[in-house]
Amino acid sequence: MATIVKNEKGVVLIISLMILALLTVLSLTAILTTTSDMEISTNYKVSQVTFYNTEGSMDIAPGIIRRTISLKTEPPSILTSLGITDTNNNGISDTDEASLFSGLTVDNNGNSIADFTESIMGFVTSAPPDFTIATPPNFSITTNTPGTAVSTNREGPVALKGFSTGFATGYEGGAMTGRGIYFSMTGTGSGDRNSQSQVQLLYRCVERSGGGCL
Repeated sequence: MATIVKNEKGVVLIISLMILALLTVLSLTAILTTTSDMEISTNYKVSQVTFYNTEGSMDIAPGIIRRTISLKTEPPSILTSLGITDTNNNGISDTDEASLFSGLTVDNNGNSIADFTESIMGFVTSAPPDFTIATPPNFSITTNTPGTAVSTNREGPVALKGFSTGFATGYEGGAMTGRGIYFSMTGTGSGDRNSQSQVQLLYRCVERSGGGCL
């Protein structure tokens, strides 16, 4: 004969413990999810900062290239009007030498600024046809983006395509020769949390008919 137990004492405690366990699991899940999201957001922010630092450091190289080519190709009157001077006649403008090269004439690898200039101009005597702008070493640049470097290689001159005959011959205002000089650039950077970034860029210097480039 079956016996029905009518004593329900302790049921509320059991139900309360079950609800508490469920809430604990949900709370831990929420904490882990939030922590993971914060880690992802932090890593993304760090990687973006490293990327933009690398990309920003690449803006330095084209200016140095343009000024160096101007020093070697444009007449003094044009250089004066552009505010480009080279007091010690080493092929690097005084502006670049003071703000970017910190007055150095030789880098940590033993390459002189003359080698740097030859690489830009396309003739080399003792250095390979590429140059590195780094912080540091090599040709040290004083910037606020440590850990970045821009390795640049002169690809050579090419005829510009898709322009009018007048432009290609330099007839339209005599400003251009219809020839461009390409420089491939690879920027690398490192930052917090072992973040790494690499940016590749193809810079085209459009030659002026009177020297220099745009």
